[in-house]
Amino acid sequence: MTIVAAIPAFNEEIAIGSVIARAKQHVDEVLVIDDGSADKTAQIAELMGATVICHEQNSGKGVALRTAFRWAQHKEVDILVTLDADGQHCPDEIPQVVEPILWKQADVVNGARFLKGHSVDVPKYRRVGQEVLTFATNMTADVKLTDSQSGFRAFSKETFGVFKFNNAGMGVESEMINDAAAAGFKITEVPITCRYDVEGSTFNPVRHGMSVLNSIIVQFQRKHPLLYFGVPGFILLILGLALAFRTLYIFQSTGAFAIGTSLIAMTFSMVGVFGMFSGLILNSLATQINDLKKSNA
Repeated sequence: MTIVAAIPAFNEEIAIGSVIARAKQHVDEVLVIDDGSADKTAQIAELMGATVICHEQNSGKGVALRTAFRWAQHKEVDILVTLDADGQHCPDEIPQVVEPILWKQADVVNGARFLKGHSVDVPKYRRVGQEVLTFATNMTADVKLTDSQSGFRAFSKETFGVFKFNNAGMGVESEMINDAAAAGFKITEVPITCRYDVEGSTFNPVRHGMSVLNSIIVQFQRKHPLLYFGVPGFILLILGLALAFRTLYIFQSTGAFAIGTSLIAMTFSMVGVFGMFSGLILNSLATQINDLKKSNA
């Protein structure tokens, strides 16, 4: 059974060497996808004995992972492990991340930092953001994970072809969970450690979080159009009707016609009805598309 560690990297010359050296002790091969780095990331990775694929320009983690999975499919790899290049993840934990796949207990293993009874010293502002993103991911994918933004994961070869990689950026973590769940693969979690005191390239946490949340909302819209459009539409319709009754009440009580309230009531009602019908139509189309996919499978 061939196990490969895939490491997307962008300007990670500080830590990439040690990450590769430790990962090589637990896998058959280390693959580094240098995503347009301007430093010596690719050269150091080659010196450490990793297989290196270089992107001409920085395209994002989603694109780097797509390259890794396509390579793994071509090489007929059995298990692909993904981990970050900055040293936050501990490569010595690779055996426990791949173990559920080896024992046929899961198809995808998510390295989780927040499992019950397992604590990681995460900055509070990051923990709050991660909780929000995990909640949104769980709603979208209909799963129950504790850490949807983990980059330390293992995948069986059966899963390689289901990932769409529509999201080029950091939102790919949630997208992959959604794709795997939609395809019916079993996802489980194992505890991992994570360091936040390492040096390396970092992303603005607020910008990162908003980008990921936006991608999750897009996924939710595609998967649950009735909820996305229909529920807000229904709420607006109720508000519109309530304001319409208030307009009638004011007219009966005072004889004055509340033009502002009536216009708001009309707007809310029209937008609400439009939203509800849009949700119903898009939900019907999504159902038909899913039925066609199942019939062609």
